[in-house]
Amino acid sequence: MTLRTSQPRAIRGAAAPSRLIAIVVIVLILAAGGWWFFGRTPGTVGTPGTATAPTATTAPSSTAAPVPVVSDELTTDQLYREARKAMNENRMATPAGNNALEFYLKIVAKQPDDSGAKDALRELFPFATGTVEDQINQGNYDEANRVIALLAQADPSNYSLTILRSKLDAKKKQADREQQQAQLAAAAAARQTAAGATPAAQPGTPAADAAAATTPAAGATTPAASPAATPTEVASTTPAATAPPRPAPAAPTPAPSGESRDAAVTAPPVPVYPVAAARNRQEGWVEVEFTVGADGSVQNAHVTGSNPPRVFDREAISAVQRAKFEPKLANGVAVASTLRRRIEFKLGK
Repeated sequence: MTLRTSQPRAIRGAAAPSRLIAIVVIVLILAAGGWWFFGRTPGTVGTPGTATAPTATTAPSSTAAPVPVVSDELTTDQLYREARKAMNENRMATPAGNNALEFYLKIVAKQPDDSGAKDALRELFPFATGTVEDQINQGNYDEANRVIALLAQADPSNYSLTILRSKLDAKKKQADREQQQAQLAAAAAARQTAAGATPAAQPGTPAADAAAATTPAAGATTPAASPAATPTEVASTTPAATAPPRPAPAAPTPAPSGESRDAAVTAPPVPVYPVAAARNRQEGWVEVEFTVGADGSVQNAHVTGSNPPRVFDREAISAVQRAKFEPKLANGVAVASTLRRRIEFKLGK
C-alpha cells in the first residue's frame, strides 16, 4: 500500500514545474505580441515577405533645428549671441533676416542707448558696403537695395550710401539700355531674315496665279527646244533676279588718341589715430580698396585686410574718403579705376 500511494505523488510533483514553464512561455509570447501591436509606429503596416522602408516614418525636416531669424520674440542676449555667430560665419548683411547687420539693428530698436550694438554697426558698415558692391556687380539689384536700406537705418548721413545709390541707378540704366539694344538687334535680324528669304508661292494663291499668267508655257514659246534647255535657262537667270544686294562694308572707326595714365593722388589719405588705440599704445595697418570715379571722387571704400582686426578700420576708411585723386586717363578720356592703399598706424617715438 505504501508503494502505490507514493508513486502518483512523485509524478504530480514533477509535472508542476512543467506547467509553470509552459505558462511563463505563453505569457512571454503574449507580451511580445502586445508590444509589437501597440508599440509599432502608427501608419506602418507589416506585410509578410515585404520590408518596410525606414524613410517612411522619418521626417528629417521636422527634426532639423530652426534657423534663427530676426524677430521681436528674441531677447537682447539672444540677439547678441546670434549676431556674434553671424559675424563668425561671415554673414554680415546676407541672407535676409539672418545676418549680423539686422541682429544689431534689432538690438538698437529694442534699446536705443545700447552703445555695444552701435559700435558693432559702425564696424560692420564697411563690410556691408562691400556686400552691396558685390550684389550690384552681379546684377542682384533688389538685394543691393535691401542692404542699402538697412545701412540707412544704421547711419543715414553716411556719404557712402549716396555713392552706392548712384552706382545702383547707373547699373540699372545700363542694364535697361543693353536690354533695349538687344531687342532692337533681334528685331533687325528678324527683318533682315524675312527680307532675304523669298518663300515659294503656294498653288491656288493670287501670287501663284499671277506668276503662272506672266510665265509663258514651254510648249508655246519654244516648240523646238529640248527639255534639257529649260532648266539651264532657269538656273542661269533665277539667282540673279532673287539674290539680295550685299551691304556696303562699314568704314573703319578711327582709333582714339590721347594721353593714357593711371589715377594719381593729389592729397594723400591722412588718418586720425583712434583715442583708444593711442591710449593702449596699439599700432597696426589697414588695407583699403576703393574706386576712383571718372570725376575723381572716391567710391566704395572698404577694408580688405587689417591688423589688428577692426581697430583702425573706421579711421582708415574715413582717411581714404577725404583724400583727393585725379582720375585715370585712357586715350585722353577719364575712366573709373580701382585702387588699393595700405594705411599705417604708428605711434611717434
